[in-house]
Amino acid sequence: MDYKYSKRAGALNEVAPQQQKKEQLAPQRMQRAVSQSLSTDFDFAETTGVSNIGPGPSSTGIMHTGSSHAQTLGTNVHRSPAAPAPRPAAVTAPRHRGGRTMFFFTVNAGERVRVIHNDGSVEIVDGPKRFWLGSKRVEHLTQYVAHPGEFLIVRFRDGRQEHHPGPASVWLDPKEHLTIEKEEALPIAAKEAVVVYAKGEDGAVARRVVHGPAMFVPSPGEWLHTFSWHGSKGGTDGYLKVPNALVFQKLWFLPDQMYHDVHDVRTADDAVLTIRLMLFFELVDLPRMLESTHDPIGDFVNAATSDVIDFTGKHDFESFKRHTEKLNELAAYPQLTARAEQCGYRINKVVYRGYGAPDSLQRMHDEAIESRTRLQLERATQQQEQDLEDFKLEREHARAAKQRTEQEASNAFDLSERDKRRAADIADAEAKRTFERKQRELDRAQQLAAEREKDAVEQKRLAAMRELGVDLTKLLTQQRPDRVIEVRGTETTHVHLDPQSSG
Repeated sequence: MDYKYSKRAGALNEVAPQQQKKEQLAPQRMQRAVSQSLSTDFDFAETTGVSNIGPGPSSTGIMHTGSSHAQTLGTNVHRSPAAPAPRPAAVTAPRHRGGRTMFFFTVNAGERVRVIHNDGSVEIVDGPKRFWLGSKRVEHLTQYVAHPGEFLIVRFRDGRQEHHPGPASVWLDPKEHLTIEKEEALPIAAKEAVVVYAKGEDGAVARRVVHGPAMFVPSPGEWLHTFSWHGSKGGTDGYLKVPNALVFQKLWFLPDQMYHDVHDVRTADDAVLTIRLMLFFELVDLPRMLESTHDPIGDFVNAATSDVIDFTGKHDFESFKRHTEKLNELAAYPQLTARAEQCGYRINKVVYRGYGAPDSLQRMHDEAIESRTRLQLERATQQQEQDLEDFKLEREHARAAKQRTEQEASNAFDLSERDKRRAADIADAEAKRTFERKQRELDRAQQLAAEREKDAVEQKRLAAMRELGVDLTKLLTQQRPDRVIEVRGTETTHVHLDPQSSG
């Protein structure tokens, strides 16, 4: 049973151009590996004196080191040291082995040998040890070592088989063992799983699922389910899906996506198109997938192709271009979503990536696009010119309105300032008049006070003169008056004076 497992998970990750480059580089890598192997063999031959160049292990990775090797060593008892068999990576072969002298044989530390007596009995001797050789035959045993992440497959001569996960070491004993091989364990990351089959004692085959993260080491008789799905070969074929292009053993539970091109789809007016899609999906029910399909990618491809053909056949070319946005909706893919659910998958989204047309149709379409684009550019140019004129006119109107507003504001400010100045002038005049009036009243009051003071002095003088006996009338009239009116008579006389005539 082959225990060389594929470490590739069931993720598409398809990039067509890079796949082609990898295929071109594969022979170069193989050549480098062969040259490295040859250099290692030459190094071994140069150190030990034994040439190990010859046919390597088979493609299945089985290392043939069984009883034939033991018989070869048994026939070369008198040769020291015996020529080692081709070394697999699991074999620990010391460069300097213990050897024989004339009477003794020395087993170095870390070695193990089989001592075959004349009666056919076999004794296992571990070094370091030195024993009497005599007529005994000695065979060096080979040690097989498995490091972490590896395991040893030990096949016994009675048909049993044991697997020893690393770190482990086993000495090949030809009496008990048929072969010992080393294989790498299968690493299973998170969101990954493998499907394991095993045959029970009753003969029935049971199935179990091992989920990651884990390092899977199979038990004897177990084998993994190998999936072979549709995939893209890459190169000039692009994303064309072909059967058995994706072969793997580890399932991926993370959301994944793939590209799918539906070729030769005809519209209602017989235009042949290539529709490009991108499908986003996720595995949600592994048992249902195992029981309902052997190639879900092929089912997705067929269902999506059917939905696209059904959608495109309902529209002519112009109508198809107007309704392409519907290809981004899951409602346009009823068969795809239904089939995915039957297979244990969920379609999360479908993205429409565009379409391709034949050269003639594409050329006509390009010319129509060019003409339409030119007209649109001319229209846009005219629209921009008109918009520029409207913008200039609107700016001029806005500028005039702003100037009018500023002029009105300036006039209102001037009127306000003039009113303020006039009010200030009126207030100043009123204050001046009030001040002059108050000043005149003060002057009149001072004049009256002066006159009263003068009259009081005159009255005091006249009173003093009267007291002195002066005739005040004569004193006051001794001066010539301006006008003298004399009236004489004995009887009562009435006199009337006209103020106008007397003045």
